[in-house]
Amino acid sequence: MGNLIRAHMARLWKTPIFWLALLVMVPYGLGICNSAIGDYQSGARPADCWGQPLFGFGLLAGIILAAVFGLFFGAEYADGTIRNKLTAGHGRASIYLAALLSALLAAFVLYGVYMLVWVPRLPWMGKNIPAPPKMPAILCLTGTVLLTVRYCSLCTMLSMLITRRAVLAVVLILLMVLLFTASLQAQDAYESADMGGMELMIDENGGQQFVFHEARDPGKLLMFLYDFLPGCQAYRFMELEATPKMLAYSAAATALTTALGLILFKKKDIR
Repeated sequence: MGNLIRAHMARLWKTPIFWLALLVMVPYGLGICNSAIGDYQSGARPADCWGQPLFGFGLLAGIILAAVFGLFFGAEYADGTIRNKLTAGHGRASIYLAALLSALLAAFVLYGVYMLVWVPRLPWMGKNIPAPPKMPAILCLTGTVLLTVRYCSLCTMLSMLITRRAVLAVVLILLMVLLFTASLQAQDAYESADMGGMELMIDENGGQQFVFHEARDPGKLLMFLYDFLPGCQAYRFMELEATPKMLAYSAAATALTTALGLILFKKKDIR
C-alpha cells in the first residue's frame, strides 16, 4: 500500500488542479483571518475571532476537495491505472485504502497551507485578542479534522465507483454544493426557531408590518440536521460551538461511507 500512496502523491504534485487549490488557500486563509480581526475591532467576541481563522478551512473544504479529487482520481479509470494495479497483484482493499489515505494527505497539505498564510498575523492576534477557551478550541480542532476526513471518505467512495472522469467531477461538485446549500437552509431554520426573530409581512394592499416570532422548539429532525450537516458543523466550529455529538456524527459518516465504498468497489466490474 505504501507504494500506491507514494505513486498517488508523486502524480498529485504534478497535477495543475492541486496547485491551483493550494493557490486558492492563500487568499482564502488571509481573507478569513483579516475578517476575524475586523470583527474583533468591531466588537465581536474573542472566541469567534480565533475560531474563524483556525477552523475556517472546513467551510470551503468540501468544494475544494471535490474539484481536486474529481479530476485527480477520475483519471484512474480513464488511464487504465486501476486495472493495471489489479493486474500487478494489488488487492482491491489496498487500492481503495491507498486512495483514501492519499486523499487525506492531500487535504491536510491544503489545510496546512491555509494555516501558514496567516501565521504572520499570529503575534498581533496573540497580543491583542484574548485567547480562546482551551477545551472548546481542542474540540473544534478535532471536529474540523473529522469533518475533513469525512469529506475525503465521501470523495474517495465516489471516485472509486464512478468510472467516467467528467461525470465524477460534476457529481462531486454538485453534491458538495447541495450539502452546503442544505446546511445554510438548516442553520437558518434552526436559528429562526431557536431564537425567534422579526419577519416583514406585506398585505394585499401593499401595507408593511414587522411581525415578531417567539422562540420555539426546533424539533428533533431539524436539531439532527443542525448537528449532522457538514456546513452547519463548519460554521459552528468557527464559533467554537462544537459538541461531542457532532464529532460522533462525522466519525459515523466516515465509517459508513468507507465501509460502503469498500464493499461496492470489491464487487465492481473493472475492465
